Amino acid sequence: MAPGAGKTKHMSRKCNNCYISGDEKQLFACSRCRSQYYCSKECQKGDWKSHKTICQNNGLLESRLKEHESTALGMMDRLMLVDGISMYELDQRLEKWVKFHNSTLMAATIQALRLPVDISRARTHVLYILLEPRPASEHNDQAGKFFRALEAEVIAIEDAMRKESPWPESLMQLNGMADDMERSGHGTVAAAMIECPPLAVQTVPFGSMSQRALRREILRDTWKSFFMQHIEQGARPKLVRARPEGRG
Repeated sequence: MAPGAGKTKHMSRKCNNCYISGDEKQLFACSRCRSQYYCSKECQKGDWKSHKTICQNNGLLESRLKEHESTALGMMDRLMLVDGISMYELDQRLEKWVKFHNSTLMAATIQALRLPVDISRARTHVLYILLEPRPASEHNDQAGKFFRALEAEVIAIEDAMRKESPWPESLMQLNGMADDMERSGHGTVAAAMIECPPLAVQTVPFGSMSQRALRREILRDTWKSFFMQHIEQGARPKLVRARPEGRG
């Protein structure tokens, strides 16, 4: 595909402008890029300056994948991809998979980067996840089982910047998102970077990360096996957090 940042997938469910939680007010996704959520048209309009680049990039990449679908090369892709699907259909499956596993991916990112003890690692490291698509005989059209995780590991952003395009562009975009959030006083952004060849790397950012917000998180050295198990099962885990101080 064309140069530029890879797609940015769904963020955590908070309004991207006022940061109200989806538990407090109903949110809707941007209809074009589906990567950011808002509680009102006013908030969506107010965030346009920050959201514009991601929105246009996602929309452009998606339209090019759709156009590629009917070309000779696109037809050849179907011979190589699982179930004879197109690159566009693979991308759409990945979007549904990320949406299903959003909370699992966020928990794994928090645990892998050890953010509760050092929130600054959100700016220096990312969680890298390598996927492979599963055939219909395995997923039975269940979004949570569309992909199998082959690897999940922490990598330094400094090292990731040396990877081929669109890695550097995607990480620079992520850095800009973190800068915007920190300026607004709403914490920072941590991210999982997901690769599923032949799709380009895709960013799944999680906003409003702060030491205070993560104070109840229990760090576990078994995060990777826990993550891989639930991805394999296509299940959402029950997340356990420490009880607030002063409660039995």
